[in-house]
Amino acid sequence: MANFTLEIVTPIGKKFSKEVEFLKVRTTEGDMGILPNHAPFVAALKPEEIKIRIEKGNEELYYISNGFIEINNNKVTIIVDEALKPEEIDIETAKKEVELAQEKLKKLNEDKQIMLIQKSLQDALMKVKIAERLL
Repeated sequence: MANFTLEIVTPIGKKFSKEVEFLKVRTTEGDMGILPNHAPFVAALKPEEIKIRIEKGNEELYYISNGFIEINNNKVTIIVDEALKPEEIDIETAKKEVELAQEKLKKLNEDKQIMLIQKSLQDALMKVKIAERLL
């Protein structure tokens, strides 16, 4: 079967560079399977597990963060902040990251509510100020 070159690049350097048969990624528009001789293409990627088939019966999985994919002349380049094999992921650290993100999300929600109340207060104060001019 024909192959294409796949490179996964992070700020640290190349994480993966091999000839492969197939790649499955998730773009911001949905899942996408890539085979050799794919048309030129550029898209944003979502954080997800990607599947790389190097040859029949030999597959590798990676977690990738947000990034971009470019396909051109039988070469696929993935540029992301982070790319990890499943065995490279520290589950305890990942769980702590989830908790921290959830706490930040709650605070953000509280900040949004405070901002909405402040806007309501400003609107009400402006109404009072305008109405008092008529007195």
